[in-house]
Amino acid sequence: MSRLIKTIGLAAMVALVATQYSAASQLIYRPINPSLGGDPINGNWLLAYGQGQRKGGSDSPGFSIDFPDFGDLGQDWCHRS
Repeated sequence: MSRLIKTIGLAAMVALVATQYSAASQLIYRPINPSLGGDPINGNWLLAYGQGQRKGGSDSPGFSIDFPDFGDLGQDWCHRS
């Protein structure tokens, strides 16, 4: 029992000492985009990075959805009892 109390006490002291040395700082906004006030040297890099992510040309839709043709069902399907 005394060993358990010593272990808990030691863990509590370590936790208290560890919290004294930890510190937080404020978040500082540093813009990257030159249009938003960032470094103008980043402009070419951002443009190249964006163009590298583009898939296909401007005429590619990106994705397509193929819906089934329900045109031959008619209107009587919802009036059945």
